[in-house]
Amino acid sequence: MAVTQINQSFQNDGNFSQLDLRNVRGTGPVMRIETFRCSQPEGDFGKTASGTEVASLAGKDHLTQESNQIFRHIYSTGDVNAPLSTLEIREIFEEDGSFDIRVRDIDYESQSFGDVLVMTAKPLPNNTYQLTYDIRTPKSTEAAKFESPLTAPISETATGLADISSKPENLGEITDDRNTINAQIKWNAKKSEINQVFAEMQKSFKSDRLRNWAENIQNYERMGDFRDKCIHDGTNLSGPNPDLASEFHLIRAYRASLIGLGVVADPDMTKHNRVGMNPLLASTPVLTDPKPGVYSVFLSAYMNNIGIYQLGIDKVHSDYGGVPMKLAPGSRLEDASSPIVDSSRFNRTLAELAFAFYIGPTLPVLNAFKEMEA
Repeated sequence: MAVTQINQSFQNDGNFSQLDLRNVRGTGPVMRIETFRCSQPEGDFGKTASGTEVASLAGKDHLTQESNQIFRHIYSTGDVNAPLSTLEIREIFEEDGSFDIRVRDIDYESQSFGDVLVMTAKPLPNNTYQLTYDIRTPKSTEAAKFESPLTAPISETATGLADISSKPENLGEITDDRNTINAQIKWNAKKSEINQVFAEMQKSFKSDRLRNWAENIQNYERMGDFRDKCIHDGTNLSGPNPDLASEFHLIRAYRASLIGLGVVADPDMTKHNRVGMNPLLASTPVLTDPKPGVYSVFLSAYMNNIGIYQLGIDKVHSDYGGVPMKLAPGSRLEDASSPIVDSSRFNRTLAELAFAFYIGPTLPVLNAFKEMEA
């Protein structure tokens, strides 16, 4: 699939507030991510290209004490003039490397409309992470149709939905034993051990009730995988070719949710790690679809200690401006500024979990591990 970027807007720190992709022939559905760091003030940079106000997207997280660590997103797809919003997403990170991701089904055609997937990760000693995944279903809600741009926060428009920032128990109940995970994993453990942790929830996402939600997540994952796509119109590139995509445009805040979601809701991203697949075939693109564009930059930066990539990721996640965001916050990459909230450990968390979830047990990978341990 070859797509091109047809629309974009930016926050005042240079991060996207909107990115639209569409196939190069200009037909078919648009794929749109609208995203804000919740410390982004209203004003010139506080509205996406399509017109969603930061206060509508960020909801109750807008300009709170922790809003510089919180990112909110809406994913929409469909007609370019009025794409259907299907996913509401919230991400918050802590300096110790912990994070909390919530993903709500807001597709009015879904049987699971209003359900929220809550994922948390906390680093522990000895290469270990404490992981939780819960799917929470509100007691009662009435499906509402959302289109981009949003005109008000989701929770103020749909009956029965709490703001996605609410305590997990206020987002709904766990109604199926398969819809909860509480486990510790070593990020460099055997793939068979890691796969077993997610097996039951993967089955749940294949159920009739969650299938539409899973398909929307898979569409979102594919939008985030820039591997085989020409995605940029030529702005801010390192060379003169307008078809070349800048690596730094791939490192956006919403990629944390891409890493967290694929392991439970996108079977093609993990089938190469299943027991019984020949390791020599595990990385063959024709047979598997691990979508390395989702996570490869994190891996490159933090497992190979590539400093310029680390700084590029740091610019996206670390906060340099406080609440509200300054108009010219700077960064370690630009002017050696020190962040108020440092995301370095969080970014390494994403790299290590990406390795755990998606990197196949191929011979080159095993050899690289031996060299790292030497």
